Amino acid sequence: MKVKRLKRANRLLTFFKYNYKFVPPYRVLVDGTFCQAALTEKLNLAEQIPKYLTEETHLMTTKCVLDELEKIGPLLYGALVIAKQFEVAECPHKTPIAAADCLSHLARRAASGKTKYLIATQHDELTEKLRTIVGTPIMYIKFKTILLDNISEATKSGASKDEEEIKRLKQLKKEIMGPSDPLQKKKKKKKGGVNPLACKKKIMKASVETVRTGERTATGKRKRTKKKAPVESD
Repeated sequence: MKVKRLKRANRLLTFFKYNYKFVPPYRVLVDGTFCQAALTEKLNLAEQIPKYLTEETHLMTTKCVLDELEKIGPLLYGALVIAKQFEVAECPHKTPIAAADCLSHLARRAASGKTKYLIATQHDELTEKLRTIVGTPIMYIKFKTILLDNISEATKSGASKDEEEIKRLKQLKKEIMGPSDPLQKKKKKKKGGVNPLACKKKIMKASVETVRTGERTATGKRKRTKKKAPVESD
């Protein structure tokens, strides 16, 4: 099950990489509901989220999220302690607003900006709102594990529009530049002349052949003499 979960996460992240330019290190915006769920399920977010995404990850929150948790008080004190461990992302709200509104605002900015965010939340209303924002990956906790939400219809349609735009630009380029040059005919190989080495006369090399004679040595053995014999070579 763990392998299937990681494969699914990799497939979803690959979609966001190629269509919405998500690149590591990933920035994950965490709200109070997600921190509370992690506390209940005894999940170490700083350890589990990077392991699940299999890339370097920056866990972040906003001052609006922290302000909301402080206002709620002891009921979500544990979630506040967890959230305070994370980096605080810049948000434009000088006076803190509701955490859900803050995160949805940053998600909209991320859709058209360079800074991309994954949003981690258990808030149902916020999740539904995020699904309408093009190019927004959503994370949640279920069955004591962290999961990426399925790609929303808005995100799918946004990706298909980009593909259509690329096709349109290619067609426009073709109309401006004109049709491409026809393929050049392959050059025929020139017939080479006669190999000069093949025209050389064969040189006779002498080889040594041992021939026995009738003469004997002092010890009684027959003498052997070497005789040169002509041998053809290229």
